Amino acid sequence: MENTDDHSWLKLGSTSSAEVKEIYDDWAASYDETLKGWDYRAPTQAATYLRAQMPSNAAILDVGCGTGLTGAALRAAGFTGPIDGVDLSPDSLKEAKKLNVYSTLDTANLQTLPLSIADDAYDALICIGVLTYVPDSDSVLREFARMVRPGGRVLVTQRDDVFHERAFGQTAKALTDVFSDVAITDPQPYLPDNPDFGAAIKVIYVMMTVA
Repeated sequence: MENTDDHSWLKLGSTSSAEVKEIYDDWAASYDETLKGWDYRAPTQAATYLRAQMPSNAAILDVGCGTGLTGAALRAAGFTGPIDGVDLSPDSLKEAKKLNVYSTLDTANLQTLPLSIADDAYDALICIGVLTYVPDSDSVLREFARMVRPGGRVLVTQRDDVFHERAFGQTAKALTDVFSDVAITDPQPYLPDNPDFGAAIKVIYVMMTVA
């Protein structure tokens, strides 16, 4: 993919794992600084939502953890239990390791399922800013439910434009065999200071209780 320095490709949301890996490996060293400049709020907001539902010692899997922004937000929200992270980008994982908030960090591709994680391994799973790149919503949500214990929570975000294009809410609510409850927020600020799409694209949080 050409001309990634201006980050305008973000609006397109590639679903090629190879492209996404290359982009985020190249971006890893400056990612946190760039997202701070765009007023990226999702990790902090998501951690607040999850903390309201789960005890502080919950074991959490951070899927698509990237450079660790969500892991750091979970710690800041008061989570003290183990947090494991997985991501497609090895260079992003190297940055995440520097934060010392994760118990383990491993590579994973959400388009190659199942992941090498046991059933019912976690109390909660969080996946922030990732599912734009994963077109098969049904399969990935089922995989998330598999790794979380009954009664646990799965919290994901989806861009509001993609949420509607892929009927993401309907897909989640239809998974009644794996989720006993699905709560969907109104669209919230995503990257309000991003020069390419700013307030035009918002983010929706979806909290699911595992059946």
